[in-house]
Amino acid sequence: MKSGETVAPQNRLHEDIALLAAYLLSSGRGLLDEPADYGAFRCADAARRTLEILESAGGSTPGLTEVRERLDGLMFAPMGGDVNLGQVLDELCLKMAETLKNASSA
Repeated sequence: MKSGETVAPQNRLHEDIALLAAYLLSSGRGLLDEPADYGAFRCADAARRTLEILESAGGSTPGLTEVRERLDGLMFAPMGGDVNLGQVLDELCLKMAETLKNASSA
């Protein structure tokens, strides 16, 4: 693509999903040789990336954006902080469930 050209939304969505699949595959491969804790971070990052794709395609909700923003904070925080990953993921799972439940009853 030449400088200044824009990507059609459908093509952008296709590219974003293909890149997400590549990330998931390489993450799966990496997990074979990485410490166990990396798996939780990789899964959380994959959820963050998926929600980011949903947002850019115009399909997000305030609740899903809130989850993505919290995941951004988790992924981009300095390493070695006092983050209880299990607790954060529990909270985000509950928020996702609440958001999806509210969306299905709307």
